[in-house]
Amino acid sequence: MSQACFRGGFAFVPFLLFLLMNSTHYTISATGQPGAKARIRTALKLMGFDGVRIEEATDKESLLVAKPKPDNLPTSPLAKLVATLFHRELEKPWSDAEIHAFRAAGRAGMDLAGMAEVASFYERERKKPDHYCRTSILTFLRHFGGELDKARADKPKVGKALEWTPANVVPMTDPAEAERIATAAREAAREFREGMGR
Repeated sequence: MSQACFRGGFAFVPFLLFLLMNSTHYTISATGQPGAKARIRTALKLMGFDGVRIEEATDKESLLVAKPKPDNLPTSPLAKLVATLFHRELEKPWSDAEIHAFRAAGRAGMDLAGMAEVASFYERERKKPDHYCRTSILTFLRHFGGELDKARADKPKVGKALEWTPANVVPMTDPAEAERIATAAREAAREFREGMGR
């Protein structure tokens, strides 16, 4: 007697046909999903095997043990920064889709420096009455590249960039000088058009 373990689905049909065509007696053990025995029994009846015995598996070594699901809590400093940006408690687990999007964003280049830029951008933006900041961690992670671009485009200017003034600006107080410059510009434009054949 041999024993085969089954965890669900109908991918077992070719294997099952092979087992049942042999003259050896087999016991099929259904484990893992509720209603698996009924689905197997129905499939076997549809294939013409009425006298098949299906038992619950009792031998613990023969059972396929499902891998324990992780607790999905943010553990890395980057994940904790994302969670605090969206005011989510660090003890609240993330969904599988959020974890998948977080890993994809990490592969696309999300790092602590970029996340710090986005966090400071969000801090400034949330103070404005007409801000548009993402409210879902999932959509934020899926569109992290765009959020980083927005943050970099909106950086406040500091230092010498604010103090710069052109050195050679001459105020136009003399109307005769302004007219002379305008006439010279019109003449240069006319010569350019003639030179281009217009």
